[in-house]
Amino acid sequence: MVMTNSHKFMSVSTSEQTQGKHLTFRREAIGTHQMKEASGLLNTIRQALHWHQVQQDLRQHQHQLQLLEARFRNVINKNADSIIIVNSFGLVNFANPATECLFNCKVEELVGQALFGSFVAEKPACEIDTAIMPGGGATGTADTRIVQTQVDITPRYGDKAVAEMRVVETEWEGEIAFLILLRDITARLRAEEALRQSESRFREQAQALQQALDNLQQTQAQLVQTEKMSSLGQMVAGVAHEINNPVNFIYGNLAHVSQYTKDLLELVELYQQNYPNPVPAIQEKRQEIDVDFIIKDMPNLVSSMQVGTERIRQIVISLRNFSRLDQAEKKPVNIHEGIDSTLLILHSRLKAQPERPEIEIIKEYGELPLVECYAGQMNQVFMNILSNAIDAIEESAGRKQTAQKPQIRIHTSIETEQRKQKTGQKDPPIPHSHIVIRIADTGNGMTEEIRHRLFDPFFTTKPVGKGTGLGLSISYQIVKEKHSGQLKCTSSPGEGSEFVIELPLH
Repeated sequence: MVMTNSHKFMSVSTSEQTQGKHLTFRREAIGTHQMKEASGLLNTIRQALHWHQVQQDLRQHQHQLQLLEARFRNVINKNADSIIIVNSFGLVNFANPATECLFNCKVEELVGQALFGSFVAEKPACEIDTAIMPGGGATGTADTRIVQTQVDITPRYGDKAVAEMRVVETEWEGEIAFLILLRDITARLRAEEALRQSESRFREQAQALQQALDNLQQTQAQLVQTEKMSSLGQMVAGVAHEINNPVNFIYGNLAHVSQYTKDLLELVELYQQNYPNPVPAIQEKRQEIDVDFIIKDMPNLVSSMQVGTERIRQIVISLRNFSRLDQAEKKPVNIHEGIDSTLLILHSRLKAQPERPEIEIIKEYGELPLVECYAGQMNQVFMNILSNAIDAIEESAGRKQTAQKPQIRIHTSIETEQRKQKTGQKDPPIPHSHIVIRIADTGNGMTEEIRHRLFDPFFTTKPVGKGTGLGLSISYQIVKEKHSGQLKCTSSPGEGSEFVIELPLH
């Protein structure tokens, strides 16, 4: 077969076209491969850059962790409190340097050792406090229980100490452990104890000063009252002495006056019998002076003068007995005589008043021996108690709080009780006798609160100007300190009051 030129041209053209297509395909394949290689290289570069960034971030985080760890380690190492971590068996896993000072040994010596029982022991008298620390954050952290107490620290060497301990549950290397904080409070406790002792001493000094001030005020009041009573006693004694001389003169002459009067009346009677019809002048004078009445009334007049003079003599004797200026020391005294003298001085207050009838005095005197005492001071006690009894009756009558008849009952007796001997041995008790004087009134009584304060200095329930609050206080001191006796009071509202004086018999 013969090709023509046109056929050749077509063949050539077709071949050239085919080669062009292959070339184009080849070029496209080469471009695609290069693109893939470039893309892979780019990915590799990106990965390298990312890994480099990751490494940089990692190194930065590690650096931050190292800084944070160093910071916390510095905090733990520089902390003055002992920080210890123990496992669930109580063995030490970790301890900070402050622990060495507390236990006086190296940390290496503590690690692996049992903390409780050997180094730390809870104080027997200390109560354990359990507190709950609430959890926080969005993760819902559970609440943490913290145990707080005081413990005794027993170091390897040296003296024991006292520490505050806090225990909280934690983890150590993936296992349950306990974080323990120990704070040495030995110095603080010593300072607190010293402060308490100092406060106690200051309080005792303050109490002593207050007691001294109270004693000084009481002594001052007693001196004032004693001075008043001394002045009153001197005045009473002086008045009694001045009255005593003329009264004794009158009393001594009254017997002669009585005899002379009797003789003269007998003489007048004889004249009347023997001269029944005298001269007119005598008859006129006889009728003027009423001789018959004089004869009948003259003995009564002399008798009344004798009674009045005797009364004055008794008052003078009572005044002298009450003042007792001649008995500054303890002497045997008739107690009944002192009571009677006091009643005689208070006689005007016992009489009937517009608001009340007469106060009746009921004496129930027993057989008493002479009692060694300061007579003047005991009379002062009787005066204070009896005056208060009269005041109570008058107050009750003024308020019309009682329908009882106003009475003051005075009872005296000797009482004996068996007291143990002070030898410390089992010896039989010995009898102890004392005089008991009971003075009871029918006033309105008093409350328990008032009764407890009755003998306090300057305490009074009377209006201003009617009482100083010293009478019963001084009476208590006289009976208690000067005579080693007892002065008590029993009373209840509406039932009256009774004062009991006990004086020992030596």
